[in-house]
Amino acid sequence: MRNAGKIMIVAAFATALTACSPSNEEPTDLSPGEQPVHTPAPASVSESAAPSNGQGEQAGQCTAENITVDLSGQDPRVTIPRDCAAPSSVLTEDLEEGTGASATTGNTVEIDYQVVGWSDGQVAESTFAQGQPLSVQLGQPQEIEGLTEGLTDIQDGGVRLIVLPPDLGYSAQSGNALADDTVVIVAEAVSVTTS
Repeated sequence: MRNAGKIMIVAAFATALTACSPSNEEPTDLSPGEQPVHTPAPASVSESAAPSNGQGEQAGQCTAENITVDLSGQDPRVTIPRDCAAPSSVLTEDLEEGTGASATTGNTVEIDYQVVGWSDGQVAESTFAQGQPLSVQLGQPQEIEGLTEGLTDIQDGGVRLIVLPPDLGYSAQSGNALADDTVVIVAEAVSVTTS
């Protein structure tokens, strides 16, 4: 029993020495003041980023050319891309050229239009099938704030794609579900009345 006690004391002493001894790292020629200091890597912070391009890189903002519009049916069919971010400025593209005078501030433009929300790609409203165009006097306040900018220079019979960022889409006072969303509008100028 006495030998067992001595063995346990020696084992405890050996364990204590091992704990206090330097680690099994490679020897170094650096003096103690020059020893490298371990700095932990910074924590990674995940931010909600713009859509990626499929290769892990952030995609840029969409252009009007990235949005697909099919005009072959009674109502336009708009496809919003998911590989680029919503634009932060007004975009327009003439899908079909019109004829006659171009609309300017003060003119009245009767339009059939379709509004699609950027976030969900769903049609929010459309007048194409109703036969009741919307009358827009350019330069006057509208429920969709950027219509004047989007419709300026459109001609009779012209069809235009208009993309409006949230601050130029539906006003906050409108109570519309798309008030904080980018909106995509396909507008056909049924008539342009110049003064």
